[in-house]
Amino acid sequence: MEELKIKHMTLGQMATNCYIIENGNQSLIVDPGAESEKIIQYLNENHLNISAILLTHGHFDHIGAVDDLVNKYQCSVYLHERDYNCFYDDDINLSNYSKPLNMQTKITLVKDFIECAGFKIQFLNLPGHTHGSCFVIFQDHHIIFSGDVIFKGAVGRYDFPNSSLEETIASIEKIKGISGNYLIYPGHGPSTTLDDEKRNNPYLNRL
Repeated sequence: MEELKIKHMTLGQMATNCYIIENGNQSLIVDPGAESEKIIQYLNENHLNISAILLTHGHFDHIGAVDDLVNKYQCSVYLHERDYNCFYDDDINLSNYSKPLNMQTKITLVKDFIECAGFKIQFLNLPGHTHGSCFVIFQDHHIIFSGDVIFKGAVGRYDFPNSSLEETIASIEKIKGISGNYLIYPGHGPSTTLDDEKRNNPYLNRL
């Protein structure tokens, strides 16, 4: 299996990780949270188009550049069905605390799997941080884009509107049950692996 070429960019006031998965002259964008001009500049410099945008959840710092990118590239946007309200409601997506997004893009709601740009991609719902928070999993490459579900040594906050401690605890148990090792690209901070988090993340042992 050919290794994925993944460009990492840290964007916006929340230092959110955005990932560009390159596949020939096409790309998939994971969590374009802000600074669309920087994303577009990289795509132009590398002669890339966008096949689709994949969202791990609907908070403002993960969706803020979506409208600009869709307007330019007319690409599809995929989000788990349980975060529909989060995407469009500026109170729930937290943008009302800074600058309301008033999202206009029509999104494609996902329940579990999609096939896109030659990849089979799983949206594994792991609620807690938001109802529709997901691991976006490239099974064939053993790669997880974890959004704010899990970070290196931590998990996502569960004290926001649309958050739940009870769901977070249930999701942690589900993560513990995932077999095999995966490289994890989180929504904030450095990359890690599933094995490392099972061993070292205190939340996987405490909650």
